[in-house]
Amino acid sequence: MKRRQLLMTIFGISLADATIRGTILKSGLLADTSVGNSIQPFADLTNDLASGSTETVNEPLLRFAAIADTGVGSFDQYAVAQAMAQIYEHSPFALVLMAGDNIYPYGEMQYIQSAFEKPYAPLLSQGVKFHAVLGNHDIIKSNNGQDQINYPLFNMPDRYYSFTKSFPTSLPQATNSNHNSELVEFFALDTNDNADWRSQLAWLDRQLGNSKALWKIVFGHHPLYSSGLHGSDQQLASMLAPLFAKHQVKLYLCGHDHGYERFVPINGTTYIVNGGGGAPLYQFGSSGQTAFVSQRFSFMICDVYQDKIITKAIATDGKVFDRSIITHTI
Repeated sequence: MKRRQLLMTIFGISLADATIRGTILKSGLLADTSVGNSIQPFADLTNDLASGSTETVNEPLLRFAAIADTGVGSFDQYAVAQAMAQIYEHSPFALVLMAGDNIYPYGEMQYIQSAFEKPYAPLLSQGVKFHAVLGNHDIIKSNNGQDQINYPLFNMPDRYYSFTKSFPTSLPQATNSNHNSELVEFFALDTNDNADWRSQLAWLDRQLGNSKALWKIVFGHHPLYSSGLHGSDQQLASMLAPLFAKHQVKLYLCGHDHGYERFVPINGTTYIVNGGGGAPLYQFGSSGQTAFVSQRFSFMICDVYQDKIITKAIATDGKVFDRSIITHTI
């Protein structure tokens, strides 16, 4: 039995299913290439956390993972999922943000086992919560995404929503009197063309303005800025970027372009394309605002502290290939 066939059998993917689902895959996947600066290449995450890196020696107040463009049921998706599970064993994270294209090719719930439940079974069995948003593939044959919204393990109460994570009860709250017990508020967006943008933008402006969280993090499927196949979306940027700047959103996570690209902060917001979750990789270029770009299957870990967020992009071998520190004045 060939190695790829053996690994598919181990991970519970039938060759028939892989062939059917593979009709959406491109032939000739790209080799891993990376462009960037100011990183520590291939630093092992678990050793980094265990030994105490030069960044910090303290455990974060919150650790979460992020993925996007996952739901193909492919060998590469399972490789990313396995790497996530291995990291979790040493450095547990509380939740996973799923930035869309959760089920290929058309969002059909009939593929939920191979696209989600089987690859992430080790994490789901530990009670890790996934919080999803709708990608462009998710709305085609799923009652415009409603079938996925109704799926309980996606923890997606609506097309757009927010949720908070509080400071640990054992830790004094942030000294800034403008904040209460909320450490992070996550804002999940429907960035599809057919979204109810008038209502969503009014909601986002109001919700961001009312938030008392120390950190505000937004995630959606489509990038505002990207050097990948789809590229930047000027219309999306014109709608969202001013709100992010106005309300001091520090991080926007997305997918859609299948690869990884981190931008230098733009008006105070760090934008990261994190689309290497399993779907076939795209060719990426770079721009003058690109801090790091890579074409490899990967996911992210974010460690949240009172004064900073440390982001780490991790390949299927469990190695960190990009990191950044987002600072916050308390």
